[in-house]
Amino acid sequence: MSSIRVGTITFDWFPFDPLVRRVADAAVAAGNSVDVICLRRADEKRHEVCNGVHVYRLPMDRGFGRSLPMTILSWCWFLLLAAMTITRLHLKRRYDVIHVHNMPDFLVFAALVPKLLGAKVILEIQDTSPELMAAKSSGAKKNIVTLLAIWQERLSSAFADSVITVGWPFEKVLLQRGIPAKKMTIILNSADPKLFPPSRRYPLPFESSEEPHPFIVMYHGTLAERNGLDIAIRAIALVRESIPNVRLDIKGRGEHLPVLKQLAAELGISDAVIFTEPCRSDEIVDFVVHGDVGIIPYRRDGFMDLVLPTKAYEFAWMHRPIIASDTPAIRSLFRPESIMLCSPLEHEAFAGAIIDLYQRPEKRASLIANASEDYIPYRWETMAQRYQQLLETLSGKREQEEERYQVASDAEIAVE
Repeated sequence: MSSIRVGTITFDWFPFDPLVRRVADAAVAAGNSVDVICLRRADEKRHEVCNGVHVYRLPMDRGFGRSLPMTILSWCWFLLLAAMTITRLHLKRRYDVIHVHNMPDFLVFAALVPKLLGAKVILEIQDTSPELMAAKSSGAKKNIVTLLAIWQERLSSAFADSVITVGWPFEKVLLQRGIPAKKMTIILNSADPKLFPPSRRYPLPFESSEEPHPFIVMYHGTLAERNGLDIAIRAIALVRESIPNVRLDIKGRGEHLPVLKQLAAELGISDAVIFTEPCRSDEIVDFVVHGDVGIIPYRRDGFMDLVLPTKAYEFAWMHRPIIASDTPAIRSLFRPESIMLCSPLEHEAFAGAIIDLYQRPEKRASLIANASEDYIPYRWETMAQRYQQLLETLSGKREQEEERYQVASDAEIAVE
């Protein structure tokens, strides 16, 4: 089968963003060529090749905690730059497929000229815009912002030839908003075994809890209010009486970081809450395997109820037990015996779960074994194959291959 030429657009960094990197690597592994257009940080090259992926970085960075008007302005400016870049590259390479990652959804219109010239367009909805905008807004502007988000999502999805979503909760919402089921493909953000090799897993945690080393609770990802890290910090403050050597390690960035640091100081546990900068996707495994328990203390709202956390897949795959908020999405991933679910906003419940797992290493082992079994259908090998098949279908390569196979078969029959 001939190579498929894929152009990717993301308002993020590459190879920093794990989702964009996973699907790009999956395309390259199938013998296809991939170009990625993305943001550029000060220390990054304008153009380089990363694991076979050609990366074109635009002179923009993304900020955290910006006002909504400034965020939209940044999106629009990136849309213009990305449109100029993908058009220039398309005239040279003639892409078969343009894969656009939201946010924002309307970034798909950067692919207008390639689409008019025959390229197929994928919109990947990593986050549903209306729910996320509603969660970030308040007061009188909330309804207006939500309606605008629905409108641009509808137009963007109609423009795209295919829509990828990252889980069944998002799919259900998108179906209700009128996106045809035949247009959608679910590709979960599961752990890429090339970045999370099984050889890095630690043995099951049967070690004695009397050991002097820290008992590490860990979180990595976005630090926004909706992610609930203040709940985790309050839980650690309660836990210290029972587990003096407990520690909460937080790796990430976001507008809530100063608030979290201040809270830890006010509670007198700054020494037990360690903040570190986010890292490249190929370095996250070092963080995941260094801890004892993964924590996902999400608040419940119209958006977080739908989120299937990538870190949940990574914890399960790397044999780390999980404590998480009891949201519909997280509950849909695992059986009750595979994860410890706590009522959102109740730091006492999270504290009790941490103490329970500290005192009962056999329960940690049981959770790990059960979650590993639940994870089997979500494995990245399955998701990568699904993405590769989607590229073949959209580009027409699969039909061409089937036609060649049919011609060859007919010829053999004629000879016989």
